[in-house]
Amino acid sequence: MKAVEKIVLTEDILNTFISILTTLTGIIPRASHRDGIKYFIENKISENKYSIDEYRKLLFTDKNLIAEFVNECTVNETYFFREEKQFSLLQNQIFPKLRFKLQEKEINIWSAACSYGEEAYSLAVMALISGLTPKVTASDINSEVIEHCKAGVFLSTSLRSVDGVSYQKLVLPYQREDRKIAFPADIKKHINTMQINLAELDSPENILKLPKNQNIIFIRNVFIYFSIELRKKILKIIADNCLAEDGYLFVSMNEIAQLDSTIVPKSLEKLSDGNVFYFHKTVADTGGNKNGTNL
Repeated sequence: MKAVEKIVLTEDILNTFISILTTLTGIIPRASHRDGIKYFIENKISENKYSIDEYRKLLFTDKNLIAEFVNECTVNETYFFREEKQFSLLQNQIFPKLRFKLQEKEINIWSAACSYGEEAYSLAVMALISGLTPKVTASDINSEVIEHCKAGVFLSTSLRSVDGVSYQKLVLPYQREDRKIAFPADIKKHINTMQINLAELDSPENILKLPKNQNIIFIRNVFIYFSIELRKKILKIIADNCLAEDGYLFVSMNEIAQLDSTIVPKSLEKLSDGNVFYFHKTVADTGGNKNGTNL
């Protein structure tokens, strides 16, 4: 049997594929991710006996190949209660305020880059034990991780030995004998999945389907892959179209320094509680209800 001839991409050719990825998703991959992208493309071209130019052209016309390319080249790494200090702020301060404000109404929460779904389920179970009825929208550009989130079954590696430990007791009741976390229907009913490309939030299709009137939005560990202009555009669209007045927006704690007053819309005030930073949408005509230290 004839061996498959292995294609090896030069850096210049790899850069043309990176440009396609950025055009499709807005993502500018970190150096540490480029090797994985290169390995996938080389195998794809070799196994299917494409020429480099043929595969490159197909990435503009073949919807299935485009979806596979995006799915394989995007980073999906998360776990339950990641950056647990943010969840502590939710449980101890923000959820009690919203429970009083909303009374018996649902709390709308959007996990805007949900990956496999651990973040969305973390938010849902914490809201439930806080006496709230959550309606969680879990969205991602990657169609495969959306299906994983919908299934609600997670490997034991979604529980980390350091970060998130304080709140793992909330999901341990759903751990099976094989150590996987499997959420039952009465938890999954609070999760609604949706495929959304954050780089194209202003497209007519996305503007219509964007989650509206969200009390809490988590959009974490994505801005590090976006240009300054795209960060600015995403935050403005979310603040104007998705976040409810008096709502809260969380980014990853390692991204907060990259989002200064030149990027963040004026309707969002940057607040801190200790070393936990977050954004609060001011209430129209009042200057907002300050929740923490205004920076």
